[in-house]
Amino acid sequence: WLTEDDANLDKTSGGLVIYDTAPPREEVYDPEKFFVWNQDIMEGYRQNWLKEHGAKNVTVPYKENRAAVFDSKRLHATDTYHFKPGYTNRRINLTLLFGDGRDQEGKTDEVEKMSNKVFKNMGATGGY
Repeated sequence: WLTEDDANLDKTSGGLVIYDTAPPREEVYDPEKFFVWNQDIMEGYRQNWLKEHGAKNVTVPYKENRAAVFDSKRLHATDTYHFKPGYTNRRINLTLLFGDGRDQEGKTDEVEKMSNKVFKNMGATGGY
């Protein structure tokens, strides 16, 4: 994240919530179903899906100059936040993507293996 820490008025918020599960591939790569997982109006649907699948999460706390590296196939969302008003205090994140997200032979890729290991070590309970 790029915004200075003192702009964050609630130090318990502003980070990133990462779940231990991913939506079904067939829905993510279907243009007609993709919006279900990526539009705010579908938040109720996503929350019900997470509950039905027993999903756990970790919240990576906001901290200036922090990078969160994870398998972005997992469901994830911006944590609630309350920053100071003003242009220079806006919550700014920089996102870098790589790969196309599709494994070519049905194998678990190295990023997913690493992400699973890190997620397990973090406890997947809501803390970092």
